[in-house]
Amino acid sequence: MAQQPNIKEAYRLFWIVKGHLNCTPDTALSCYDGYFKRAWYTGEGWVHEDGFEEAYEKKFRPTGLN
Repeated sequence: MAQQPNIKEAYRLFWIVKGHLNCTPDTALSCYDGYFKRAWYTGEGWVHEDGFEEAYEKKFRPTGLN
């Protein structure tokens, strides 16, 4: 069984595919495997990563989730 990613990594892939972080932690984690495959096979995941760190910090800084 594969190890579950940390929540920030799950949200990073959610951001790459969807372009926003408007989802629950459970949703981000459940989408991880499929979104990982999508980003891996297209080879363009890094292109859509711009802005993630800022958006993540804005959303989760008050809660300390990382």
